[in-house]
Amino acid sequence: MPKTERPSVRAWLRDAAGGFLIVLVAASLASGILLWRLQDTVAAATQGQSRDLAASVGRSLGRQFVRAGQLGIPLDAIPAIDRSLDNTLAHVPQLAAITLTDAGGKVLGAAQRSRAGAPTAVATELAVGAQRIGTLEVAAAPPVLRGSHADLLAGMLLLILPLALLGGLCTALHGAHLRRHRRRLREMLRTAPEDLVPPVPGPRPESRDILGQAWHALQTTAARTAQRRADLAHQAESLLAVDFDGSIRPRLAALGIPLAAPAPRTRIVPPARARRFSLRLRLTLIIALGFALLIGSLSGLQALREHLLRQQAANLGQEDQSALWKQFLSSQTLLIAGELQDLSARLEAAGGTAGAPRDGHTALDRLVLVDPNRQVYPLQGAATDAALLDAGTLDEVLAGRPAQGLRNLDDDQTLVVAARPVRMQGGTWALIGARALDTALQQVDPDGLDEQYSIHFLNPKGRLVASTGRAAWTRLGLAPPVGRTQYRTLEDGGRILLLTATPVASVSGSAGGLLLTLKDVTALMKPSLTLGRLALLLAAGLAILGLALIHRIIWRSFRPLQDSLQTLDELSGPQDDARGRADGRRDEIEQLGRSIAALRHKTLQLARDQAQQARIRRRQEAVMAGELRALADSMDAASRQEVQALIDRQAGPDEDGDGLRRLAEVMGDLRHRLVDQHRRLSDMVIELRDALITKTKLAGLQQELQIASAVQLSILPRSMPDDPRMELGCRILPAREVGGDFYDFYMLDEHHLGFVIADVSGKGIPAALFMAISRTLLKSTARFVRQPAACVQRLNALLAAENEQMLFVTLFYATLDLRTGRLDYVNAGHHAPWLMSAGGELSAVPPTHGIAVGIEEDMPYAQKTLYLQPGDLLYLYTDGITEAFDPAGQVFGDDRLAGLLRAQSADVAPDALIDAVIADVRAFEQGTDPTDDVTSLCLRYRG
Repeated sequence: MPKTERPSVRAWLRDAAGGFLIVLVAASLASGILLWRLQDTVAAATQGQSRDLAASVGRSLGRQFVRAGQLGIPLDAIPAIDRSLDNTLAHVPQLAAITLTDAGGKVLGAAQRSRAGAPTAVATELAVGAQRIGTLEVAAAPPVLRGSHADLLAGMLLLILPLALLGGLCTALHGAHLRRHRRRLREMLRTAPEDLVPPVPGPRPESRDILGQAWHALQTTAARTAQRRADLAHQAESLLAVDFDGSIRPRLAALGIPLAAPAPRTRIVPPARARRFSLRLRLTLIIALGFALLIGSLSGLQALREHLLRQQAANLGQEDQSALWKQFLSSQTLLIAGELQDLSARLEAAGGTAGAPRDGHTALDRLVLVDPNRQVYPLQGAATDAALLDAGTLDEVLAGRPAQGLRNLDDDQTLVVAARPVRMQGGTWALIGARALDTALQQVDPDGLDEQYSIHFLNPKGRLVASTGRAAWTRLGLAPPVGRTQYRTLEDGGRILLLTATPVASVSGSAGGLLLTLKDVTALMKPSLTLGRLALLLAAGLAILGLALIHRIIWRSFRPLQDSLQTLDELSGPQDDARGRADGRRDEIEQLGRSIAALRHKTLQLARDQAQQARIRRRQEAVMAGELRALADSMDAASRQEVQALIDRQAGPDEDGDGLRRLAEVMGDLRHRLVDQHRRLSDMVIELRDALITKTKLAGLQQELQIASAVQLSILPRSMPDDPRMELGCRILPAREVGGDFYDFYMLDEHHLGFVIADVSGKGIPAALFMAISRTLLKSTARFVRQPAACVQRLNALLAAENEQMLFVTLFYATLDLRTGRLDYVNAGHHAPWLMSAGGELSAVPPTHGIAVGIEEDMPYAQKTLYLQPGDLLYLYTDGITEAFDPAGQVFGDDRLAGLLRAQSADVAPDALIDAVIADVRAFEQGTDPTDDVTSLCLRYRG
């Protein structure tokens, strides 16, 4: 590798290390905060889960008790409440305790789990109607979340390290970018201002960093300064050429314009400021703060890890202590139960207390016998008023269930108690035996020589009632709260003791006391503490060493910047103030800003006169532009926008910047536009006058069309024939104001009905007139010519005789004999009607192959006969139905009409059928304008 590249590689490595450390510190802090928030979130979620579980169990159990109250059973009369609560507690492992009390607060039943963390209790009020009968309190412990926090920390570390490496790479690339621009800046600063007019070769730095901004500002300022100096020198030479009396030279010199001698230097006196730290020192302090945050975050994570490990150790220690206590209590109660079993056998055999032993015959400290009336008979030990069992437990024993556990007496004595029922004298007696807890604990360490491990027991009042090491207890002077679990370390001289405290329950399920163990863990914890102190000292030493190295690296990296600042000071001119000699103690950014301010001040002095002239010209242009805009506002929108664009147009590169000339061009263009606008307004007035006349004529024509439409519809028959032998329905919907379709029906005599449906070619008024003529001629001809073929042939001759407009009409004309159902018909080029039989079958009426009426005079027409059965329905229509179009251009068609007719019932009414067809056509058109008239005629023959 060449020697010139080695400093760049070293600097790259330095930048990479700095970016790695900064990202590592930031990611570690974010991870610590995230872990802390995650613990709070998990704790809140588990507490909420416990609360919801307790509320759900309370509602479920409460419904059973409320149902019993609705049946008239009091809560205290419900049998086996404790067993039901125990079963619920056994089936739901997360429950800690269940307590049922009546309205007066008396406990009717309770179940409690010995192992429970910090349960959340929810009370459910039990009520029958408006009467409160009791309260059910359910406590649920949060679930135990087990997992390896070491795995979590390892996963976080695996996530942080790639981010830190990526940050180091980005920082190294950015540092190389800055160093490249720094070299370009040094090259530029070494160049004279007159030579800075062309751009400096090389890549232009970006303005995201301060060096790039300085480079861009210096390049622009130097170029403008050099150009203005050249322009000013040229103007000064022109003025000096005509300086005949010598008055121009002093005036130019007073303005500071360079003549033959160099321009005078400008003195910049910066405002007095308090002394600030240099940028190098500030960066060092920031990195030191980063090191401190890194060490603090690592220490916090280590402390959190140790806390979690201690918490797991506490859980394990408390589980071991609970298991030890259960084993101890089980062994003691089994010993007492064995004594009681032997004694109960003798009592049952003797049938009374005569067979009971007296003092000194058993290993028990207390032995009593209780009859069914709760009368106590002491058999062994001192007779006291304190009962060995509470009333509830005694009731269970007398009911036939044995009991065992701890019992705290009022004289601060704690006993291990066992009781069993005995059958004597025709009833159930209770035989109760007890041993002092202090005596039982002495069996663990009879000689009291075990200094590594000791057991202590506090009653609910917080008094020590049993201990295997009273000397250690007195020396430590402990007073822990009885109802709380503890796990902590104590200092005893040079030893480290581990204190584990677990609450235990009594034989009745209430608080029985606090079991404490003291264990010597000096050999286990002292190496860990020593290793932690060494790790802290090592981390502090490494941090100090790293700060020293980074400070040296930063100091060396800023040397090129310091050289560049000195070159920039020389470019901006010497400073004569006393503060100018203290540049080494100033902030680098302040020096850079000071030098740039000096350059800017000089540039402003040169540009002051030109700015004054530009302001005067701009005022004149602004006044004229304002008047032109006011004049343009009276024009139309398009012209106004074009004129505004001309006014706002910037001067081109080939123009001399004379805005007045540009405004004169705008005025000329505006004059032509105003003349053209006046001409167009005159033409619009003439067109508006013609449009008003046309609109008036169109309104009259529209009114006439409406009258014609009303007249056309009025000539069509409205009332249906009142004949039970048939049902008739007709409907016409013109596409325009007037149409060419028509239908008609009339009684030829009392037994024959004539009906027709027709469609005239064309639209509008001609078709309407032809329709009226055709209907009138057909109706008048049908009165005298009964045969449909002859009638249509006669009508064709009349219409074709003087048909200069070549209009024609398609029609279907038929006569129906209402007595026999005979239908004689002629189809003159019209759509074949549909016949729907009484059984629901659909078929087309056979055609007669005749052409439209009115085309040719001597045209023969054939006639066919069809017999209708009672219930048959005949449907006639025009092409406005089958040739309807939807927005996509699809036609309605005959198939769709046939499918619609098949979907109707066989006994559908004619009007209902016509409405269904028209509704389907309108739905198919989807709002498009109809292309032709829609006409339907429906006839049902009843017979």
